[in-house]
Amino acid sequence: TTQPGAPRNQQQVPTTRNMAASTATTIVCIACYAYFFVLFVLYVGWLLPGLTTVVPRGIAPYVSSIEDSPVNSDAFTAFATNTFLISLFALPHSFFARDFVKEAIGLGDEWYRPLHILLTTATLQAHMHFWQSFDASPIWDARGTTFEPLIAGFFVSGFLFLLSATFALDHFSLFGLSQGLGLDINKALGLNGTENQRGMVVRLHYSLVAHPIMTGFLVISWSATVMSASRLLFAVLMTSYIVFAVKMLEEPDLERKIGSPYTEYLATVPSFCPFAPKSSRRRSAKSTKIQADCSVKTESSQRDQGFSLATVASMIYTVSKEIPQS
Repeated sequence: TTQPGAPRNQQQVPTTRNMAASTATTIVCIACYAYFFVLFVLYVGWLLPGLTTVVPRGIAPYVSSIEDSPVNSDAFTAFATNTFLISLFALPHSFFARDFVKEAIGLGDEWYRPLHILLTTATLQAHMHFWQSFDASPIWDARGTTFEPLIAGFFVSGFLFLLSATFALDHFSLFGLSQGLGLDINKALGLNGTENQRGMVVRLHYSLVAHPIMTGFLVISWSATVMSASRLLFAVLMTSYIVFAVKMLEEPDLERKIGSPYTEYLATVPSFCPFAPKSSRRRSAKSTKIQADCSVKTESSQRDQGFSLATVASMIYTVSKEIPQS
């Protein structure tokens, strides 16, 4: 590959192997992104009843709406199946995002990120395909009422907030295109914003909430004109996963990486709801900091303990050698 900004005669000449690898990652990242983009549009339609005319069954026979999922008369089996499907998405999605997993697998970002997107998209498609309804009677049905346009407005607003938040961060890097192409697309399009001294993105959506993508997803999960028992289960499971992943994994990880600036950021910006009272924001930030501090102290204690034991063993060995044998 060439070195940007270097004189022409000093640029590295790409080898056949590097060119092949570059071509392969380009094809893979574009294919994964296209798969994600199409599936995500269908997924949004799946959560919004009444889109059968927009997403014809002949094109996507199982993706018209969550309410059209096959009804299972055994509610327990349907509950267990749907819970497993959400877990099938949630566990790999969070597990493969951890740094220690990335280091253990050893793939470069040009391969790792697109393949992560591929896995996430495939598990989304799986729970769309195999989702089961278990109660045909809705908990509420706002169709034809004055609440229907209000709920639909919330849904569309959540979707647009989610989608635009990816661009406030770095849409093309988030979904593996920049890594696979070896090009900072965000910078090339002039979409890069000003980051603070620790590399934190705090502009636009991130000045309102710390996790705007998750905020958008929570809104579309609960904005249902028809709330059946299976749709309520979906909303509860996804909400539980999002809160757990953010509070127990994401925020503590960022706390360890960035330190006090991130704690201060959480103290001023809520995690999900821009209307959250400041007192709850401080408690949330304090809780995150305590978790991170405990992790750091545990690691430090383990290192100190190991050092102390090694030191004591060395001293005992030295003294025993100096004692004259009788």
